[in-house]
Amino acid sequence: MFTTPTFEATVVAELPQQLFRLETTEGQLVAGPSEECKRLGVPVRTGQRVLVRKASLDPGRGVILGLAR
Repeated sequence: MFTTPTFEATVVAELPQQLFRLETTEGQLVAGPSEECKRLGVPVRTGQRVLVRKASLDPGRGVILGLAR
C-alpha cells in the first residue's frame, strides 16, 4: 500500500470544526487532527509546529499526526 510522506508545518490559524490552516514550504494547507490525536487529547495551537500527512485525493488538505519535536 502506498503511503504519503509526512512533513512539518506551522499552524497559522484555527478554523471552525477542528480544522487548522497550516503554512508549509510548498504553500498553505488545511488540515484536521487525526483520530489518534483527538483520542490522546493532543492540543494544537496557533504557532506550533506539527507533523502532517497530505490527503491522497485532495492536495490542499491533510491530517495532523502530532506535534513536531
